[in-house]
Amino acid sequence: MASFWKSEGLGLHTKKPYQTYDWRGKGTEYIPFLKEPRDGNDAILINKEEKLKLSLAESGNEPLSTEVIIEVVICILAFVGRGLCLNSVGPTLIDLRQIAHFTVPQAAWIFVSQSTGFLIGSLLAKRVLQEFNNKLSLSLCLLSQAVFTTCIPAFSSAIIMCLMFVGQGVALGVVGIGVCATCIRIGGKKRNGMFLQAAYLGVSIGSVCGPFIARPFLSNLAHHEVNTYDEEQPRLVNTYLQEGYDNLTTVGLLEQFLRPTTPDPAPPLHLFTQTHVYIYYAIIGVILCVPAFAFFILYKRSGDPIRNLKVDDSQSESLALQDWTLPLFIAVAMIFIQCLLYFGIQDAYSNLLTTFAILGPPNFTKTQGVYLSSLFWASMCFGRLNGIWIAKLLGPFKLLMMDMTMGGIAAAVLLLFSNRYAEVLWGFTVVLGLSFATVNGATVSWAANHLPGNNYILAIIMVGRCTGLLLLPTTVTTLFQKTGPMSLMYALLLTVILMVTTLLISQLIAHKFGVDGKLHSKSEMKKLRSEKEGIYGF
Repeated sequence: MASFWKSEGLGLHTKKPYQTYDWRGKGTEYIPFLKEPRDGNDAILINKEEKLKLSLAESGNEPLSTEVIIEVVICILAFVGRGLCLNSVGPTLIDLRQIAHFTVPQAAWIFVSQSTGFLIGSLLAKRVLQEFNNKLSLSLCLLSQAVFTTCIPAFSSAIIMCLMFVGQGVALGVVGIGVCATCIRIGGKKRNGMFLQAAYLGVSIGSVCGPFIARPFLSNLAHHEVNTYDEEQPRLVNTYLQEGYDNLTTVGLLEQFLRPTTPDPAPPLHLFTQTHVYIYYAIIGVILCVPAFAFFILYKRSGDPIRNLKVDDSQSESLALQDWTLPLFIAVAMIFIQCLLYFGIQDAYSNLLTTFAILGPPNFTKTQGVYLSSLFWASMCFGRLNGIWIAKLLGPFKLLMMDMTMGGIAAAVLLLFSNRYAEVLWGFTVVLGLSFATVNGATVSWAANHLPGNNYILAIIMVGRCTGLLLLPTTVTTLFQKTGPMSLMYALLLTVILMVTTLLISQLIAHKFGVDGKLHSKSEMKKLRSEKEGIYGF
């Protein structure tokens, strides 16, 4: 708590009795704000102007400075590159196969490699950002992310290509936590939700734009060679490419998994023309260099040292599990489970949605199935755009409750009617996408407002994300195969109910056991009590 008051610049025991600081910690004009105590009877003097400034900072209505706006824009650009990296594998998988000569089943190692690197980066991020300057760390990690991404198609060895994906994933993990921590820092308690929603909008923009940027550089069928094969082969090839190309992992890999007895629909690699996919990955690298150099410029302008001179006590203490109180442990566990469920079911639903629409009761064509999946991601992008302003109006808890209420209604309607009415599947997939759009940013914002140690909690959230991506999609896909397509909707509704439960438990614990709604570790509680005794003379 002491570090909070010092960071907000309230001037406790300052050497200059009339020096004040604004909400960003920068010096302002001399206003009689806090008189340095000469004896125990001195009173704190706050004038009307300073009271107004404090109320504006607390309410989040103080005008944004140019520096803050620039930093938010850089964070958005960093997450645009994040979206491009996370969603680059699907559209380019055939071209990567053409370069490294691996089979479709072996392609699963690419996804595993990226996820493994992401998990490692999430675990390393807390230590990196604690020891070194955040702007410099983000700059170097974005630059390394650009290098690894650019080098992915440069090697014809599948093993080296997977190692490049691991390196990319490590950088993604550190940058993800660093950008979220930056949004929390510059946004404060009232604006961090806005800034986090804006950053995650960048992920959606990158995810939507990636396939369109990639398409001109991908290989096409060499139609003059197709005549050497039977008539069935070109039909499978054209269907595979023209209707499901951008969702290769959904239509191709999952359909193979769900129908293992059918032949591989992917055509032989020599049917394709020369690929130029390396240009696409180089473009992503260039895009990543923009926020990398921007963060470096901010670092040089700040004049801060490379290593942090003082480590935030709350960050280091949060590492010691024995220092946690039981309410804090339960609240963190609930947030971990919520992130595991959210990211896992989002990935499972988005990946299985096309397969559900094609092989399930709706009986869509492949083209319709791909459009349905694209509609889900487009609705999430639109929801994150609107979430920037909704987050400021509602706050993280109210926003999460609104999201999960909408998500629960959408899941229930999809379970009851999606197998009979195609219109319901279209419409409530949009509702589900809108409700899922702001859950990520709102969860991070809630954790920042109610839990100690931002970087450590962010690392837990990211580990929950990786765990959910590894466990839940596999589980749901297995149920999909063994019990039928409607198991997807049952899993969706059950997951949303569990997410609501974990959120309510976390909120109840923070309200009942927190200090001003924020939970603290044992050592932090001792500091708060000692400060209270010092102020009131107990």
